[in-house]
Amino acid sequence: MFNQVVQSLLAGEFICQVSDHAGFSYLNDPAHQHEVNTYVGRIGLQLTVTRQGGAFFIAHNVDGGVDRKAAKEVFTEIKQSLRPLVSFLDMVMRVMQNDNLLIVGTPIEVNKLMAAIDSNPSFRSDLQTLAIQLKVSGDGTDRNRLEKVLRVFREKGYLMLSNPEREIYQITGKIEFIQEVIEFLMEHDAIGGMEDEPPSTQGELL
Repeated sequence: MFNQVVQSLLAGEFICQVSDHAGFSYLNDPAHQHEVNTYVGRIGLQLTVTRQGGAFFIAHNVDGGVDRKAAKEVFTEIKQSLRPLVSFLDMVMRVMQNDNLLIVGTPIEVNKLMAAIDSNPSFRSDLQTLAIQLKVSGDGTDRNRLEKVLRVFREKGYLMLSNPEREIYQITGKIEFIQEVIEFLMEHDAIGGMEDEPPSTQGELL
């Protein structure tokens, strides 16, 4: 399990109970945390967990130099993807009438989502705008747009397809990290800019 967990972390994945239940359970053991931290610490990294404890990830644990530059580049990419992500979550919360969407494990049922979009021109417009923001092309149908939007956020690690047959996704633990990023940007009044330093309270994202 050690090798599998480390490889996932070094690949930039967020390990949570949704994305990797076995790996998450493994990392919840302090002894295993120490073992992983000792290993990645040799290359200037550290095992980090979100404040709410919903996801583990690897962050830089150095100041200055190439590593800090790499961390800042990743942070800038996250900032650029925040707007469509926030737009997506806002749309889904309104469609599903669920304000608790930002909790790890929350299900998103594609069929219910699609039915609401079909019956509401406002939701349909939101979906079309979101598809443009994400630069996803389709065959012109809302269903195709929605599938491609979901695929984008799945590939970015925010969603997990937990039930392919019923087309049910779940929110992953990465959402907790994004909430922390948003709080950092709001605190530093940095939503509109791209010059800001990444959060350093727990290290810098790999």
